[in-house]
Amino acid sequence: MQTTATWEPSSGCFIIHSPTTLSQKYWITNSAVHAQWCVVFAQLLMGGKNQGIHGFLVRIRNDDMTPCKGVTIYDMGHKIGCNGVDNGQLSFKQYAVPREALLNAFSEVAADG
Repeated sequence: MQTTATWEPSSGCFIIHSPTTLSQKYWITNSAVHAQWCVVFAQLLMGGKNQGIHGFLVRIRNDDMTPCKGVTIYDMGHKIGCNGVDNGQLSFKQYAVPREALLNAFSEVAADG
């Protein structure tokens, strides 16, 4: 897991980042055309310490269906089967999401970090 979510206390946001080709998210169902939101799993970094893999609810498209700034979306193209599903590839470039985006059933990040 190479995607990172770095806690930035000054903004109260997590910064989602895909630093390498291998860190991009591939074959994400409905992401090429239709999805506006997705769950992203990333290594949570706080104060330079890795806190393990956590999930985040992340908006990937605006209301007009354009990709959000910092999100890149590619269509995976034609498949041998199930072409009714628009699979995509997602990557994130220093994309800020609010603290509330953390899926926090088992862990929490307080507003002060």
